[in-house]
Amino acid sequence: MSSVELTNDSIESEYEALISFMYLSPVGLVRTDPGGKIDMLNPMATQLLMPLVKSIGLENLFETLASVAPELRNLVTSFREPCGSICVNHRIHVSSAADGGIVLACTIVKVNDEVLITVLTDISCQVATERRLRQTDSWLDAIYTIVNDFAVLGLTEQGVINSWSPSAERLTGYTESEAIGETLGRFYSLSALEVDVLKEQLTFAREEGWHSRDYSCQHKSGHNFFAQTMIAVLRDEDDKFSGYTVVFRDITERKVSSDNLANLLTKDHLTGAINRAHFFNLAEKEFARASRYEHSISIIMLDADHFKHVNDSWGHPIGDEVLKSIAKIAEGVLRPGDTIARFGGEEFVVMLPKSNSLEASVIAERLRSSIEASSVDAGGEEIRITVSIGCASMSQSRSTLKELLISADSALYHAKSKGRNCVVDIDDC
Repeated sequence: MSSVELTNDSIESEYEALISFMYLSPVGLVRTDPGGKIDMLNPMATQLLMPLVKSIGLENLFETLASVAPELRNLVTSFREPCGSICVNHRIHVSSAADGGIVLACTIVKVNDEVLITVLTDISCQVATERRLRQTDSWLDAIYTIVNDFAVLGLTEQGVINSWSPSAERLTGYTESEAIGETLGRFYSLSALEVDVLKEQLTFAREEGWHSRDYSCQHKSGHNFFAQTMIAVLRDEDDKFSGYTVVFRDITERKVSSDNLANLLTKDHLTGAINRAHFFNLAEKEFARASRYEHSISIIMLDADHFKHVNDSWGHPIGDEVLKSIAKIAEGVLRPGDTIARFGGEEFVVMLPKSNSLEASVIAERLRSSIEASSVDAGGEEIRITVSIGCASMSQSRSTLKELLISADSALYHAKSKGRNCVVDIDDC
């Protein structure tokens, strides 16, 4: 075979490869002369251009696109370079959003003075997404700058504030320079025992995608307000976790109304301690938290000593005063994270989160001695009050609320059998 034949075979092979590439390409490819006359196009280009084809047929690219992109012919004629890109990803809006929102990206390359290659790509979905993002940006911008009772901020992966907004400054009183680098704890009114709720909120948000919770907050000026906080997870283009977006909402007025209703549903009407039903609701959540973070929980059961004698001797109204006095003293002794509930009659139960056996015994003794030092006025006569207390702490053999309550009740029985007005830990029985 001669070298000429080899050369011809090579050219033919390259030409076939080019034709194959054009016809299999996922984008529209059109070859024209500088005036737009088409001499080659692939099936995808035909598909993209057919909605624009008039009665003259698909012969000239610029004429076909004249109704939606008349500027293309001018772009070509004004391009003076011998070769190069005339336009790159020039957007052609074939139809409006109301009519389907078809948008093409057009790139025209001048190969030489005789040949132009045009690449057409359908970017309708991309443009629709951009439109939605612009709408979202407008919505967020309104929250950032206009709405008074909302605040939006951003957190790093570690929960540190990295973006602030004018609405956040209005709601909290803190400027951007004062807020950046802080945590949400800067605004929450939390006790030392409640610090972990910040970590919990971020953990729940990561696991569920978002998490919402109400908090008591403090404005920079010192006044308190209630805020509903929603934390949503942010992800980057590769769907990797990259931080959080936080939306604060002032719900003070709603909170006051809902708290009034909640008090009716969750608190004992006589003593102000929470009722038995609500205690079990709270305890279920606290045990889930303890299990997640491997914290201990202790339960104290206490019973007013000789309460029947009080009722029989001074009447039920004085007995009611005794119960109210016990609850009030307990509230003064217990820590902010502790919970006291009226379990029934003259019996109360106290839940002590993050407390081991020793810590529970110390709190129980402080509670017993404080009640012993108090009295109730019974028409000029001072009635001395004492209580018997049983304690139990979470362990391998007492890992459920039911087991802990049974153990604390058993310890209370031993305290009564020892003569009352004392504290007994179930581990010492």
